[in-house]
Amino acid sequence: MTSPDPLQLARELLAHCRTATLATTDEHGSPHAANIQFAPDENLNLYFISSPTTAHAQHLARHPRVALTIYHPDDTTPATIRGLQLHADCRALPPGPAYDRAWSCYLARFTFLRDNPQFLSLARAQTFYHVTPTWLRVIDNRRSFGWKAEVKEFYHGEHGGHGEHTERKK
Repeated sequence: MTSPDPLQLARELLAHCRTATLATTDEHGSPHAANIQFAPDENLNLYFISSPTTAHAQHLARHPRVALTIYHPDDTTPATIRGLQLHADCRALPPGPAYDRAWSCYLARFTFLRDNPQFLSLARAQTFYHVTPTWLRVIDNRRSFGWKAEVKEFYHGEHGGHGEHTERKK
């Protein structure tokens, strides 16, 4: 029996989920968590907008290393729990081609912004952030209770995020 590709499982999960919990640390090393709405790209990068005055944005300016969790909302029983855990670098995107690609990705997911000029204007006034995963773990109890697969030494290339992965069952 072949092992499932954890990157494909991650892409499938990201296609159905819009909210992540972003964990940052302040200047004293104290943890902070905030929910963000994100848009993924084909390389497993995540994009979100936030006011530069939020606590997490101020933390990111000093410490760009973050952790995120994302779970599928169909978790009505332990057998249906599935989600992602990520370690990542998170940085504000300056205007330019990468910023424009991120906006295209974001607008494709959050189509209501295109239809509402007022919301679009408010969104564009925020800072755009780029999350680049460096490690991820997929959890999928539908396969078996406690099933997980990790991708280590994560890197991003022309053909998408990939790396060495291991599968573990609890």
